[in-house]
Amino acid sequence: MMTDYSHFADEELVQMMGKDDHNAFTAIYYRYWKRLYVLAYDRLRSRELAEDVVQDVLTGLWQRRGHTIIRSLPAYLATASRYAVFTQLSKLIPVTPVEALPEAVQAVTDDAATIHFLQQSMQEQLKQLPEKCRIVFEYSREKGMSNKEIAAELQISEKAVEKHITKALQRLRVQFRNYFHTLVLW
Repeated sequence: MMTDYSHFADEELVQMMGKDDHNAFTAIYYRYWKRLYVLAYDRLRSRELAEDVVQDVLTGLWQRRGHTIIRSLPAYLATASRYAVFTQLSKLIPVTPVEALPEAVQAVTDDAATIHFLQQSMQEQLKQLPEKCRIVFEYSREKGMSNKEIAAELQISEKAVEKHITKALQRLRVQFRNYFHTLVLW
């Protein structure tokens, strides 16, 4: 007889998933994929990029099963989605021609000079961060390392990694609110 996982609470599903229960993960997937997609699409205005965000977030959830304490699954997934959207946008800006950027970003970046200015400004803001904070942010965003990997590499706690990333994002949010206030760093 097959168990109906749709009736389990999020906390129970997370615990079961931590014990390598694929069915619990599948229940989480079907419970949250649409919400994650809408959140990502609202920011990116691209079906493909939004699908990539959902894939990255849910793959990360499975890969970190049993290693990450999740107090609130919706909050965890929303935060992971925000980071993934930021990562998608940061990948677009340096290499994508203006015509290919999603409509919402294109309105902000009408010409190459604006893109160049934003890239330089972002680098300047990151240089002004405390060294450890800057390194953590670069490992996270440029090297794509997980919080756990960064913590092990720098011999600090995962909580410290989260605090450094939050600090960096807060600084960028303040500095770039006029450019991306609803897209990137909400």
